[in-house]
Formats: sequence, structure tokens, C-alpha cells
Amino acid sequence: MKIAPIDKSKLARTDKDLIELAASGADWFARTSDDVRQLRTEAGTVFAKLPEPDFRAFLSSLKFKNGGVAGGCYKPLMNTLTLSEIFEAFSHFGMSMQLFADETTDSCLECACPDCHFSFWDFCSSLCTAAESGNSTPT
Repeated sequence: MKIAPIDKSKLARTDKDLIELAASGADWFARTSDDVRQLRTEAGTVFAKLPEPDFRAFLSSLKFKNGGVAGGCYKPLMNTLTLSEIFEAFSHFGMSMQLFADETTDSCLECACPDCHFSFWDFCSSLCTAAESGNSTPT
């Protein structure tokens, strides 16, 4: 992964955008746990601001699938980060604030992913079911 300032115009704004981004050869966003660990070592990233227990809890909740982050729990971020910093954290996964906050996108409530159990702090991305369904709508 190349660590560089994120060009917000490249962030996915829809489920379809995220699937296309993950299928691309782009190397500027986190696709694995190792990428997130690498981001933490860079001074100035939101992940570097997190206390170690919160970072570990967030990282261990993340599920990566189909080229990017498929889901996880953002509650550990709430202890330290502001709302704008949480949106910044998700930009490192290629997700715009609009996509992360949009209630019309796929969510854990409708998710057909194995081992996905909805709680208030959980999130699912369209990458969870992208390969199985051929699109972002669970079957």
C-alpha cells in the first residue's frame, strides 16, 4: 500500500463505486489488516491517534473480503476520534463520508454475509457480498 494524502475525489460514493474501486489496481487504500497496521505507524494518520487497546479492538473487528474492508465495528474509534476523524479513518478504506453515512446503502441489517451479526456500532460494506451476488444486493 502506498501511503499518501487521500484524493477525496477518488473515494467511493456508492456501493457500486466501492466494488469497482476494490476490483481496480488502486494501491492507495487499505485492503488488508497489514495495510491498517502500516497506516498506524505513519505519524499524522487517525490510526496513529488511537490508544493501543482501541486500535487492536478496531483492527480485530475488521473483515476483509473481495479487495477491501467488508465489515467491522467502529465503536473503538468513538473513544478517541471525532466524527470527522472517523470519516477520515473510513477514507483510508476508500469510502467517502457519504457512503459510510448513507442509510440507503447495504448494511448489516440486510447483510447476507456469513458471521455478520448486526449491532449498533457495526458496519458492512458492499464488498461483503460482492463476489457471491455479482452486485451489492444480497441474494
